[in-house]
Amino acid sequence: MGPAGISTAERLGPQGLVLVYAAAVAAGLWLLRQSRRSFWLVFILALPGTFAHELCHWLLGKLLLGRPVRFTLWPRREGRSYILGAVAFTNLRWYNAFFIGMAPLLLLPLAYGLFWWRLASHPVLGWPEALMAFLLANLIFGALPSGPDLRIAARSPVGWLLLAAGIGWAVLRLSRAG
Repeated sequence: MGPAGISTAERLGPQGLVLVYAAAVAAGLWLLRQSRRSFWLVFILALPGTFAHELCHWLLGKLLLGRPVRFTLWPRREGRSYILGAVAFTNLRWYNAFFIGMAPLLLLPLAYGLFWWRLASHPVLGWPEALMAFLLANLIFGALPSGPDLRIAARSPVGWLLLAAGIGWAVLRLSRAG
């Protein structure tokens, strides 16, 4: 609460609160991006997003019979990049590889829902909300499929069919609008 019992959310108004929160999430994303210069710093700062990313792979692997056999969050350097975590599977097939590879994208609707849930609760801006904004940034950062994820997804004809269907739908929709 601020002066005269007015909360931060009431002082900023709904649009101002959305902008402040979005700016805090963007700052968290920038910090995560900059931390990639340091192996251990990116590991520590991105750990929540890495855990969520790998958990998505593992859960969809279980659901779609990909048979996950190893889950690790221990980082390692590979060439000029870092592998922050990994899940190994013994049953990646044409029908499940696309969905297992692209599983971290499920973090985007989660981050979106958390963003609006926090704003609807009329937050008082401070350290708890800064941590929540950083968690949201981690979820968005973790939602990005890695190079190996894209290679796994690209092995599946299901993904190519979904991509073609999506492009076809967009072309039809745009042609009807014009």
